Amino acid sequence: MGFIIWGRNTLEEAVKSGRTLEKVYLQYGHYFEPSFLNWLKEKGIKFQWAKKQQLERLAKTKKHQGIVAILSPIEYISCEKLFKSTIEKESFFVVLDRVTEPQNLGAIARTVESFGGVGILLPEKNSAPINEIALKASSGALFHLMVSRVPSLNESLITFKKLGGSIYAVETGGKDIRNINFQKPLGLILGSEGKGIEKNLLKLSNEIVSIPTVGKTPSLNVSVAAGIAIWSMFT
Repeated sequence: MGFIIWGRNTLEEAVKSGRTLEKVYLQYGHYFEPSFLNWLKEKGIKFQWAKKQQLERLAKTKKHQGIVAILSPIEYISCEKLFKSTIEKESFFVVLDRVTEPQNLGAIARTVESFGGVGILLPEKNSAPINEIALKASSGALFHLMVSRVPSLNESLITFKKLGGSIYAVETGGKDIRNINFQKPLGLILGSEGKGIEKNLLKLSNEIVSIPTVGKTPSLNVSVAAGIAIWSMFT
């Protein structure tokens, strides 16, 4: 887990210093001045309500003033910087659509870094947190990658395509990945095992590719699929 802070003053100073907030929790039933809630809104700080006991467990104190925040262990960068670096290096990045397990995020990051990828693009909502589980699973790879969180994957990837990049989506029902000639620079989309990739992202893709299997298991773990797909780019 990232570094935990609590209290209004500490939160405000963290934001002033430019630190990235992974999560912010506010206590149910606690009175917050309208000016503070407006400040959160103005700064674009998203928060969720939590019970007093949960905040006490996180902060390990009862003096949290109804506010607990988790600072991200990494610094996120803009998608523009991610795209620029990918294009300059004629490389690739991975897009994770609704992948919510930190273990999977970390394992995928490790593969991306091992094959010389630039980074990872994540949605602000419905995405795994970068915490101690993700960092451990990545074997530190997350410290060497560019990671960007955006409000809309669709709008961001439209920008990448306008810059000359290609988009490939790994999904069932697509072309056999063994027959694909990947064109870099590219973004590789992977979705959750349960929901798959959103339709608007599939429509945006240059190619939808599938990994052929012969067993009875309906789908591969997303981190395994990522490893196979990334390896396929270099064979």
